[in-house]
Amino acid sequence: MSNEKDKDQGPAGPPSLDYLIRPHHIALLAIFLIVFKDFDSKQYHPCFMLQLYRMLLDEVAESKTTHHNTAADLKKRVQALPVDEDDSDAKLVLKMFSEFNLVTTEELISFFSSTSFLAGEILRLNMSEDVPMLFPEKNDEDVTVFARRSIFGYFCRKTFLGYSKLSFNGIIKLHEDFNLWWNGIEPRAGYKRVPKDDMNNANLQILRTKGDRLEWAQADRYETFLKAQAVGDDTVAKEALRAAFEQRFHEHHDSGVRQYALLNLLRMHYVNNEFEAARQILNEAVDTSRIYLDKVSLQQCISLLHRFPTKYGRDDDKRPPLNELQPDLNPLDILYDVKKLMEESHEQPMSLSFMKITEAIGAFDYWFDHKLETTTEADQFAQHAVQSIAWSIVGSEDLARIESEIVIVFTEAEGADNNRLTACLNQAYRRARNGYYEDAIAMLLQPSVWKGISVADYGFWAQEIWHILALRASRRGQDRLYRTYLLPRRPPGDFNPRLYSHREVPTPEAKKSIADKLYEVLQMRECDQSIIAIEPLLSALWHSEFLLRINYYRTGILFLADVGLHFGFTQRSRKMVEDIMPQLVTGNDIEQRALAAFILARCIIMAEGLEASALQLAANWLLMAEKDFLVLQMYRAAVDVQYLLSIVYDNMGAESERDEAAKRHLATQKQFRILEEVYVDEDTKAVLEMVSRIGMALNSRKYEGL
Repeated sequence: MSNEKDKDQGPAGPPSLDYLIRPHHIALLAIFLIVFKDFDSKQYHPCFMLQLYRMLLDEVAESKTTHHNTAADLKKRVQALPVDEDDSDAKLVLKMFSEFNLVTTEELISFFSSTSFLAGEILRLNMSEDVPMLFPEKNDEDVTVFARRSIFGYFCRKTFLGYSKLSFNGIIKLHEDFNLWWNGIEPRAGYKRVPKDDMNNANLQILRTKGDRLEWAQADRYETFLKAQAVGDDTVAKEALRAAFEQRFHEHHDSGVRQYALLNLLRMHYVNNEFEAARQILNEAVDTSRIYLDKVSLQQCISLLHRFPTKYGRDDDKRPPLNELQPDLNPLDILYDVKKLMEESHEQPMSLSFMKITEAIGAFDYWFDHKLETTTEADQFAQHAVQSIAWSIVGSEDLARIESEIVIVFTEAEGADNNRLTACLNQAYRRARNGYYEDAIAMLLQPSVWKGISVADYGFWAQEIWHILALRASRRGQDRLYRTYLLPRRPPGDFNPRLYSHREVPTPEAKKSIADKLYEVLQMRECDQSIIAIEPLLSALWHSEFLLRINYYRTGILFLADVGLHFGFTQRSRKMVEDIMPQLVTGNDIEQRALAAFILARCIIMAEGLEASALQLAANWLLMAEKDFLVLQMYRAAVDVQYLLSIVYDNMGAESERDEAAKRHLATQKQFRILEEVYVDEDTKAVLEMVSRIGMALNSRKYEGL
């Protein structure tokens, strides 16, 4: 029974009239003749036939529309078929196919007409009696192996008719291509586009039907556009896109697909951050979509318009332009609205982001139910990648890790999927935040992460590796390495220098974020100006609580407790840190845990005095802070912790522990001074050189030209 939804999709398109016999067709036809010749007299094992049918269905269906298996791949698939020890017929099939060859043109003609050279022996296969027995003619009452309209019968008949239309020059060319392909000399021999117009036709066919005289649209030129776009060759990409949509799609004069060409060109400029050029094309794409009454293309153009960066005036509304939920709205555009809502400059709480994520999930379900499609099948995992970022912002690192792992597990490795790359980048940076810098860099340098990504995505990948190296250098206190070596080699892209040095001055036009206000608190505390630090600290706490930026809120509470110690609010500061410590002790953010343990130890010492129990409790928290700071390689902070720890042990009368803490203090100071004087880190240099070589390899990937 047919599905009611199929009726709304309109009638299926006509079958393709374009068919040329290719080298792999001959090899597949040889398999059919070897296996199904005198089929009733053979006793194949069921397991062998099951795997053989699966292989033949996959090859005959030609799901790989552009590139087919090489001869070596096809031979390997045949030899991999399961054969029992007592299945002599199956063994004979493998032996005959491995020795199959057509050395001369006469043997190719004999293969299709009177004889077939298989396994070095001449097996009589009269075409009028043997090959047609695989498929019946219209009035044929003989029993055959394949039904006329079966997929195998249709393939055999189509291959035979394709050969019958060839001229003698065409047969010679087919034999040359087959030998090059079969012997592995030229795997692409026989698969190039054959011109069909009268001026450029090579006269390979003696009988030409209407489908052989007209050049119908093929996917190879659009594939060239995608490959050129992936390697950053804009010139070839534009030319391939023009050629792809100037092809003959139907017999009418107006193709009706011009808006698709403009939409693809618009996306290419947008991905390359060429917004001015994209705006110019956008107006033309909108007008063309309206002329052709294409609601889907018009909706995509409007959605892209909402993605362009907006320049706000002083009195303009700062709320971002969002898409209204509509049937033709792409779910990915709704997820991009989530990105806008998560930006601090728009001052929107995270609850709105989760509402938009719910809308995107509903839109995906609607598109699935109505058989609409996004760009790739992997786009269904985009909402998991966005959820990973959203949960991380609200402080639920465990949920964020689960969502990112869903994307990594269920998407294809070594592909061009941006969702997988985003999940890998975020997961690697989380590892680096917890001190596992080498593991994070090793994860991103795996070929499964970067192999197959586009040049545009390579920029994000290279930026993330640079950010990890800069994070490690700033935590180690390697200011010289950071400023003289890393900064000049920073990949282009978004960059906030205050992430690695809070002493940097923000740009005047930039609006102060929550992080900027916390940086001001650090600067004021270093200058012993706690009174001035109160205003930006309270503002950061209010905004982080309202916007649900829980990580910033936790840091703000720790800073508030530290400022409270300066004013003598020891008990209140201790209570604040103890209340928030259960959220930090899990270790999802080791830096926050180390800072909290250090502040809590100071609160205990100042609140309880020199009591033995209080000093022991403070020493335990200081040991945790010391361990975490050393894992993070934050030696400057570790020196302060070890110094305070030695004083605590001295007041406790624990001389051996005091001496050990003092030795660790001196060793950490020495390590810090050594790293501080480093100008060029060999590991950092090797990583950046590897990133450059990978970029050159990605940019020099070969693709088929026009």
